[in-house]
Amino acid sequence: MLRSYFLVSWRNLLRNKTFSIINIAGLAIGMMVVLHIYRFVTAEQSYDAFHKDVERIFRVPLAYTENGDIVRSSAANCPAVGPMLKEDFPEVEYFTRLAKSEIASPSLTVSYTNPAGQSVAFNEFNFFYADEGFFSVFSFPFVEGDPLTSLQKAGSIVLTERVKKKYFADESALGKTMRLNQSAYIVTGVMKDVPENSHLQFDAISSFSTVGERFRYDDWGWPAFYTYVKLAPGVDKANLEKKFPAFVRKYVGNQENDENRYAFDLQPVTEIHLQSNLAIEQSVNGSARTIRFISLLGIFILAIAWINYINLSTAKAIERAKEVGLRKVSGASRKQLVIQFIFDACLINAMALVLAIVFLTATTPAFEQLTGKHIATILFTSGDLYTFSFWFWIIATVLTGILVVGLYPALLLSSFNPALVLKGKFTKSKSGTALRKSLVGFQYVISIFLIAGTVAVSRQINFMQSQDLGYNKDQVLVMRGPSVYDSTFSAQVNFFRNQLKTIPAVENFSANSALPGHLLPYPNTIRRADQPVDKNTSYYPVGIDDNFFTTYEMPLVAGRNFAPNERFYYSSLPRMTLMNFYQAPSVGAHEGSDKIIINEKLCQRLGFKTPQDAIHERVKFRTWEEFEGEIIGVVKNYHQVSLKDGYSAIGYFYPSYDQWSFFSARINGHDLPGTIEQLRKSYASAFPGNAFEYFFLDDYFNNQYKDDQQFKQIFTVLTALAIVIACLGLLGLALFSVSQRLKEIGIRKVLGASVSSVLILFSKDSVRLLVISYAVTLPFIWFAVDSWLNNFAFHIGMEWIIFWVPPVCLLVVSLSTVVVITLKTALMSPVISLRSE
Repeated sequence: MLRSYFLVSWRNLLRNKTFSIINIAGLAIGMMVVLHIYRFVTAEQSYDAFHKDVERIFRVPLAYTENGDIVRSSAANCPAVGPMLKEDFPEVEYFTRLAKSEIASPSLTVSYTNPAGQSVAFNEFNFFYADEGFFSVFSFPFVEGDPLTSLQKAGSIVLTERVKKKYFADESALGKTMRLNQSAYIVTGVMKDVPENSHLQFDAISSFSTVGERFRYDDWGWPAFYTYVKLAPGVDKANLEKKFPAFVRKYVGNQENDENRYAFDLQPVTEIHLQSNLAIEQSVNGSARTIRFISLLGIFILAIAWINYINLSTAKAIERAKEVGLRKVSGASRKQLVIQFIFDACLINAMALVLAIVFLTATTPAFEQLTGKHIATILFTSGDLYTFSFWFWIIATVLTGILVVGLYPALLLSSFNPALVLKGKFTKSKSGTALRKSLVGFQYVISIFLIAGTVAVSRQINFMQSQDLGYNKDQVLVMRGPSVYDSTFSAQVNFFRNQLKTIPAVENFSANSALPGHLLPYPNTIRRADQPVDKNTSYYPVGIDDNFFTTYEMPLVAGRNFAPNERFYYSSLPRMTLMNFYQAPSVGAHEGSDKIIINEKLCQRLGFKTPQDAIHERVKFRTWEEFEGEIIGVVKNYHQVSLKDGYSAIGYFYPSYDQWSFFSARINGHDLPGTIEQLRKSYASAFPGNAFEYFFLDDYFNNQYKDDQQFKQIFTVLTALAIVIACLGLLGLALFSVSQRLKEIGIRKVLGASVSSVLILFSKDSVRLLVISYAVTLPFIWFAVDSWLNNFAFHIGMEWIIFWVPPVCLLVVSLSTVVVITLKTALMSPVISLRSE
């Protein structure tokens, strides 16, 4: 019996090659998209799940509050939090803190003697300091050494396999000496490369004790440390979090206004990648909302493919009516007929699945490039590439497809009255025609919505990248500050400045601690000097020199710039690298200038009606301790980060130290290679032993939109595939419609109808259906686009192009499809069409 079902299905498939190809191709593309999305979602959800006892591992972020409201949340926390949590709460089994190498130096120069006996130096940036409990919390596998003892001693360092091979080739690295910023480190372990599906990405890790006690690890300021805890078995996270307010009061309640500024919670490590978007994240995280949206797109695309099958199957019901009638007369039951048509759907879906897997394999490199992730590698290393779950969802998708697309046509065809069919009195069902039109209309609705979304996303990203940022980011070459220096460093910086003045292509030069395009990490508080503490507002302190605003072409709207001798001598002023953060001879000790410059945003927060009102006013602000200074200038607001966020409130200081994080040179662009070589020589002359690293500010700033660009590309590709599948269905329906109306076309032409009138006859239904679908979709487009745009601080309006492009595109595509199919028949001689049966 099964053989009979199969042979009938196979012959029917061969007899209707065109419609079979359309069905199989549409289903195969839809299944391929769903499989790609399933693997992408699985890879995104697998982040950090490989750690042992991962359900007990949590990160402790820091929330800043003002008047009880959270104004900012940071992934990094204060250095004292981890040790005190372990000391105060028996629920905490292990803790560890991580800090980027920037806490000690703006860059990290690694020098060593390679196996050939040559001295080699590189700059490394993926470097962490950590407590010795790091490998008790996280279970990264080791290749050499003991993870539990590898970070116990000062000067110890653990390398990943990639870095080990880079420096030591195939030799054992254990016990080898490396010099980082001229300090000796002993390799105590080699671990496997950090998996891509880890939110922690690093190449090497060293013990905190390496950098000494000058960093005051028991401090309740300086939020630069990522703090993790591993709870004891059976501990309830919510119960422990209830104890945190008392914990904060115990340790920071005696500091002025701090009790209302700090709040802690426990963040499951497996939720960080998709559900965390805090300040100072270790790496760029994914988005659960994006995952849900892309998954929904995949379902829509597969639904369009299923609709094609239903439409074509029901449309061809007339052709199979006599077959059904003969089978019923021959004794076939309705059950047998249903099974036969379900078997047809099984064969089509099985062939589509095989083709989908071929497409999946062939397009995996392109999809990985589209998403920017090595999905196959992630799934393979985590053991999720071809799991039971993967095959379960494949089978579930196919079975759902068979039931959804096969059951209705099967029930419809098996319900035909054999007597009417065999007498030739069977006619097309009005309800069936209405259903097909409804389903095609649903395809139009999805396609219109997707095209509108693609246009909105593209317009918003183009808007963000084309807006005036409040400064000129073009032709600015940024060099990283040196990491190896001595007591003559200030003289070296001055020498470097003078060297750059001799390079004709260098128009301006500035030393600074933060760049536009970099999220400012450490907020603090500021208020007008005559106001009480409860009037404090948050701001970001940034160290710059007297040429910063000139180099970046940032206009001052009131007051003046720093003079060369107005250097702020509070040595506890925080910097991006925090090199001298804790080296003040005494709290508040200073000499020299107390001048500061603020931006318009901070001017507004401080309550000044106009920028001019702020000039010569005094403010009290916190860096490490509270100080008082005079405002001498107000700079126009500029976009410190992408236009997804609003303006930052910033206070600028010209600090006395010269251990700058960055050197920025505005160049004229003539002979760029020659200019870079001159800069390289000047840098090597001024800062011997330091690697020369540079980048261009426009690339650095635009890198913030990398994820948005990838989302736009994914959205565009999926929308295009949805339209292709919908067009395949429209093509099939047009072919069927023309084949059923050949005689009508011939009669119309005999009676004098023109080719254009025939084309209009076959096109008007599509146009009418498109207009109705557009009217239905319009309010949903408005609501969805408006809601999405409200996630951006700066965004486009509801532009007309978002609303007219979708219907116009679909009108062109649908009419082109119908016209191409109809034109050949319309040009055919009426004699041929009238004698056809």
